[in-house]
Amino acid sequence: MPVPLSDDDHKRRARRRLIGAVALTIVAVIILPLVLEDEPSPAGPLDVRMPQPATDVAPQNAVEFAPPPANAMVEPEPSGQAAAPGSAPKPASPVPAAVPAKPAVQTAREAPRPAPAATAYTVQVGAFVDKANAEQLRSRIAKLGYKPYTDAVGDSTRVRVGSFPNKADADALSAKLAAEGITAKVVEK
Repeated sequence: MPVPLSDDDHKRRARRRLIGAVALTIVAVIILPLVLEDEPSPAGPLDVRMPQPATDVAPQNAVEFAPPPANAMVEPEPSGQAAAPGSAPKPASPVPAAVPAKPAVQTAREAPRPAPAATAYTVQVGAFVDKANAEQLRSRIAKLGYKPYTDAVGDSTRVRVGSFPNKADADALSAKLAAEGITAKVVEK
């Protein structure tokens, strides 16, 4: 039969068990995840950049962007039927019945491409139902040194800046306005 233990022996054994449990918990919670980690830790400090919160809240009746007006497509004159100077244009001759007509639906590869037109770009910064809001944005952009203008389209007023011959210049202005906290979009004029 085992010898009965005193209270001090019971306390010592309980402390040893508690210390062992704490040590195993530390190993399981801290050291084990570090050992099993797949990705290496970053070599340098992390650089976290968050965008500045927008200070201007758009009015409830503001429209973000209106679609640009549809450009009219100009049909190029066929090169074989160019009129000589001083002569009247020839009327188009009807297609003889023996010539089969082209199918009405053409694939993308067969579709004729329109002649490249001189495309101008502008930067649209907003479209508003309320003209006062459009005027407020226009004056804010004018204070930055740009020359904005407004267009009335239907019941809304668009605020635009500049006219650019290429998209790169318009994108540059859009980036400058974005740096000032003004959302802009490059559209064809």
